[in-house]
Amino acid sequence: MKNHITSLQNPLVKQILQLQKKSSERKKTGLFVAEGRREVSLALSRGFEPLHILLCEDIFENDPAYPIKTDKNAIHPITPVSHVVYNKLAYRNDAEGVLLVGKQRLLSPHDLTMPGNPLILVTEGMEKPGNLGAILRTADAAGVTAIILADCKTDLYNPNAIRASLGCVFTVPAAICSSKEAIGWINDHNCWGTGTPKVFVATLQTNTAYFEANMKGPTVLAFGAEDKGLSGIWRTDACQAIRIPMAGAIDSLNVSASVAILCFEAVRQRFQKQVITG
Repeated sequence: MKNHITSLQNPLVKQILQLQKKSSERKKTGLFVAEGRREVSLALSRGFEPLHILLCEDIFENDPAYPIKTDKNAIHPITPVSHVVYNKLAYRNDAEGVLLVGKQRLLSPHDLTMPGNPLILVTEGMEKPGNLGAILRTADAAGVTAIILADCKTDLYNPNAIRASLGCVFTVPAAICSSKEAIGWINDHNCWGTGTPKVFVATLQTNTAYFEANMKGPTVLAFGAEDKGLSGIWRTDACQAIRIPMAGAIDSLNVSASVAILCFEAVRQRFQKQVITG
């Protein structure tokens, strides 16, 4: 272990505070901060490179479901910190006692490896890190192949996105690009072994309900920003417009709720297909 940090004036403490507060600092350094046993364990298990693991031994208890090796044989750099220092850095005081500073993994769509029958999410113009985190959590639960962040207005490694995702920012392959680049990738036959996927967009301007769409094959589900929806370029290129029937006074759902509904409809159809063909 490294020397124990007890001062709030320590340069590493100051750097972590900047990384948590400023997207410009995360962009400049290519680093992120993750807090909590689950989040740190998932980052390490998925091969994210840690620069520092800060451990408050007064608080930390290992979780067998999300283990973190912290003894003298640990292969990752462990830095003990005082209770005061940890609570200065942590979003939740006295909670879990571990925090990681690691290197971001920034991919383009062409860096992704596609299986034979992919299920891909696209979010365009995402602004709220909490929504992004919730979408990543759904994507992990549904076994989504990858998520494409098109023209994203929040950064993937925003601490609020990491917290809201419960660490699924580390488990779901994510690529960052423009909408034009994303559509070019989807339409590039060389990227797909079984033909380009169908693209579905959710809109009110159609009579086709989402459960009437065939999502059993290679599928892209595209979602727009919270306030504006998808831009025209996506609506033009969409294979099929679908809608989520609304029975109440409100005509739309939060984007993370819409993602969950359509993702698990695709999961249902694919499971049904396996049962029938099996």
